[in-house]
Amino acid sequence: MTRSFEATGKSVAEATRIAIRELGISRDEAEVTVVQKGKRGFLGLFAGSPAKVRVSHRMSTRARAEEIVTSMLKLMRFSSQLHITEEKNTYIIDIETAGSDGLLIGKSGATLSALEYLTNRMLQRESRRTAKIVLDVSGYKRRREDFLKSKALSLAKEVKSAKKQITMEPLDSADRRIVHAVLKEDPEVDTTSVGQGRVKSIVVAPARGDGKGGKGGRGGRGGRGGRGGRSSRGGRGGRGSRGGSRSKKK
Repeated sequence: MTRSFEATGKSVAEATRIAIRELGISRDEAEVTVVQKGKRGFLGLFAGSPAKVRVSHRMSTRARAEEIVTSMLKLMRFSSQLHITEEKNTYIIDIETAGSDGLLIGKSGATLSALEYLTNRMLQRESRRTAKIVLDVSGYKRRREDFLKSKALSLAKEVKSAKKQITMEPLDSADRRIVHAVLKEDPEVDTTSVGQGRVKSIVVAPARGDGKGGKGGRGGRGGRGGRGGRSSRGGRGGRGSRGGSRSKKK
């Protein structure tokens, strides 16, 4: 939590110095609110009033994020160590637990994802302009990314072979971005996010051959007999009406 201290002095500057010294912080970390400017006495006959300020400790995003994550882990009774690195406008907090990695990660990363969401929301409530926080547990995110890329490529191969769409299990936004990105490079499949809320499924389907949609430049494929005439097949004609939603969505 943000710490604050109120101090009085002959002037605002003096009161500020006293409060900063009491908090044990630097001037750059201090957020000063003047409660009372103070008044001088009149001709030495009447006593003046002292200046009064309230100084709050303005923590850096990194320090505040570390404080939030540490507090949540303590409430969950996890014994852990945090390793923080910075990349562009993002802080990556890698959590090392005492043999409880799996429990903290949760099924398909659900628990870790929820903690990351809460951390970012708390920081955003305190300041709209804040760096993004990414939580990881002993390199789990990297392994998860490799797994999702491999699974996405495997599903794309199956979709092209069977010529029918496949719906993946529900994923959070970070996982969906990985799948959309890796399959965006394949001109023979389209991906669409479906569902409500933070967790949605991805539908991987054969790409349309009409040259429309996000994968431009495929118009020439319409001349292929097999692909150009698929929408006219009996029960599959209905799929053509949904073509507009086949673009990549996160």
